[in-house]
Amino acid sequence: MLDLLNAAEAQLSQVGPIIADVLASDLAWPFTLIRFGQPGVPVRALLGEEEDRSSVGPEIDAPEVASRTFTALLPPLEAARTLGWMLTDAAGRVFVPVAAPLDPGRRGFCLVARVAPLPERTRVHDLVFQVPSAGTVIQPGTGNQVPAPSTPFPIQARLSATTDPRIRDSVGADAADLVLIGRWGSLTAPAAHPPSLRWGLKAPLTLQGQAGTLTLKLAYPDEDLATEAQFGGRFVASWSTP
Repeated sequence: MLDLLNAAEAQLSQVGPIIADVLASDLAWPFTLIRFGQPGVPVRALLGEEEDRSSVGPEIDAPEVASRTFTALLPPLEAARTLGWMLTDAAGRVFVPVAAPLDPGRRGFCLVARVAPLPERTRVHDLVFQVPSAGTVIQPGTGNQVPAPSTPFPIQARLSATTDPRIRDSVGADAADLVLIGRWGSLTAPAAHPPSLRWGLKAPLTLQGQAGTLTLKLAYPDEDLATEAQFGGRFVASWSTP
């Protein structure tokens, strides 16, 4: 057993410099590694598509477009050792880890991570909330003190409808209201909940050609901190027409 372990140790020592050379060569692809709330870091990595051995297909009345996972070979960056990062390439494709990265033999010469491509079909909404301003201003023509006008606050969000009766009841939605679960920011630029956006604020939102109003209702935090860091703060909102 000791001889086997010594042999494995010797092989790792030989492989380490080779992997480092490969990652620094043109064989590796250029990516940008981005952590939530931090600037991107240029990195070279190797991606290998994994074989799809699944025999499970989508339901006939709910077809889906699936994507295979990849194995990513990365340099030993501290920013990539824990979940909460994404890789983007020059074509705009985005890959995220679906499991904690591994450090083979804990030798620190590379990281191995299983990653999956993010859907490139995700709809992002541009919202503009009117945030109340503090203090008062002089009204032109009358000289009266009036509340300061609201300040426009533009922000992006991803929204998906839910029919979960527990969530609908929690926000007191009427039968005609559409209840939405949202995440702040886009897939490539997720964001935390902006402190200036209070619950109850409204923003115009057009869905399928119908003008309506989005109302912020409740925070909906993830139990998994890595999920929230990866995809942005989650919230519940309602949408209604005039």
